[in-house]
Amino acid sequence: MSTKKKKKGPDALQRQAEKEGARMFGKHVSRTKGRLLLAVTLAACALPVILGVRLWTEIPEIVPTGLIGMDGKDDSLPRWAVVFVLPGLMCLLNFLAHYQLAVSQKRMVVPKAHVRLVGRWGFPIISVLFCGGMMLQSAGRAWTPAFAAPCGLGLLLLLLGSHMWECPRDSRISLGFALARGKADWDAAHRFAGEIWLAAGLAVIAGTMAGFSAGAVLCAAAALIIPAVYIWREG
Repeated sequence: MSTKKKKKGPDALQRQAEKEGARMFGKHVSRTKGRLLLAVTLAACALPVILGVRLWTEIPEIVPTGLIGMDGKDDSLPRWAVVFVLPGLMCLLNFLAHYQLAVSQKRMVVPKAHVRLVGRWGFPIISVLFCGGMMLQSAGRAWTPAFAAPCGLGLLLLLLGSHMWECPRDSRISLGFALARGKADWDAAHRFAGEIWLAAGLAVIAGTMAGFSAGAVLCAAAALIIPAVYIWREG
């Protein structure tokens, strides 16, 4: 009897850990999803380069940062650093954050929810909004809602897509309401929605950086509708 209990105990604890670990934004993610999130977030961090290249001739060769160095002078940056180095730095920091989360997961250490969220998405948000905004201001353009809103929408699609890609059945945010009456498979439907929204999120941000804000919004709207069509056809 004691042997059976010892065998059942770890299995039950493991199932419970997996169930709890699959909640919002995932305490623990699969290796495949971890690699996917790393690739997507690295791409998001790099997308402001599109804006910098588009505004290259409008950005001055030396860009004041507003930060004062040890010598009391403004720590200005050359144009190439603003356009390429700052997004590259965000990519590096993002990689290190994801690596640290992977190491913590391997050691079965679960950081708090806000730490996981910031670790996975903090640097893409900073790169898209801060680096992109800095390039706009350097070019003498205003940081307007026409730029911020589509970027925010794209980031929101990325967050939703990452959650849906491996969405647990007891999640508070899911497509369960649409699947309740149909026969579409839960995992397939959510993974499809996750893939669409991750791709659309990157496309929306890239389109905004390239100067096609209106088209980016239409792309986001279409991406939100496509999973519903998929579920309707499968159901």
